[in-house]
Amino acid sequence: MIKLSAINVGLGVGDILCSLNDIEDGCAKEFSYRSDRDIYDIFIQRHGGDVFAFVNNCPHAGMPLNMEAGKFMEKTGKYLMCHTHGALFQLSDGLCVAGPCNGASLQSVDVLIEKGNIIVV
Repeated sequence: MIKLSAINVGLGVGDILCSLNDIEDGCAKEFSYRSDRDIYDIFIQRHGGDVFAFVNNCPHAGMPLNMEAGKFMEKTGKYLMCHTHGALFQLSDGLCVAGPCNGASLQSVDVLIEKGNIIVV
């Protein structure tokens, strides 16, 4: 799990990433942070009143999961999907349940909802 407050991207514990209302239910919001030469592309997927945050990098292909901004779920809305090769990942923990990286996981990002805002932990 990545803690944005622990890497040098200019964010500290309690910093607001966005409001929960900034992300439509069933959609995602993408963020990109730079630390020296490293770039951290993350996304926060909303599912009702919950959010799930991951690094936007498929463990199999090393490519971003999405091809269209904010679109990470497959058509039923049950799984995150790598749009490069179709791998399916559980929303709750990023575990790949189908595809060439079966058993691997997306790298999660530690966030929390507090007072309607998604914040850095």
